[in-house]
Amino acid sequence: MPNITARQAAARWGLREATARRILAPLEAAGRDIETGAKLYDQGAADAARNSRPGRGTRNDLKAEALSADQVDRLLADDSIPVAHRALWSLLRDGHARIGDVLSMDVRDVDAARSVAHLSHPKLDTDPRQIPLSDRTAKLVREATAGRDAGPLIAGNHERPVTREAAARFARTAAGASVHSFRPNPHDRSGS
Repeated sequence: MPNITARQAAARWGLREATARRILAPLEAAGRDIETGAKLYDQGAADAARNSRPGRGTRNDLKAEALSADQVDRLLADDSIPVAHRALWSLLRDGHARIGDVLSMDVRDVDAARSVAHLSHPKLDTDPRQIPLSDRTAKLVREATAGRDAGPLIAGNHERPVTREAAARFARTAAGASVHSFRPNPHDRSGS
């Protein structure tokens, strides 16, 4: 199979050269072009690397099936999982909320007396502005906040907010599923 440069790969795939370089970065160069000095890559390996990447606008983490109620109950009861993640999962499950909305919540957004959490700025106008808290969720949220009266609701080490990336990575590791799988219908864009 012939060898190609990043510039040739970009033209072949209809991408910017910088994007082609990112796709080719993990590949071992087959050599250098004598005229330009550019790295040469095996065309077959380059095409395979391109085909293994999702296209623009494709989110593999959203292709998730909802976890069953039994799976969620088992995970939420597992004391070896940090309480911040269990509280996040419970809010996603019970409140049908988006992960970004829950991660942006402050401790002051929870009204324990009324068993409700308030979303100040939901992503869409059609998204819920209040999340009803079940007894289980309220208990996990109380444990996660541990007496704090301000700061991020879902916090990790040193009371720093848990990031979307950290939440997604932890869900894959601990639960073997996408963090979106905790929502009853992970493909539901309405938030209801």
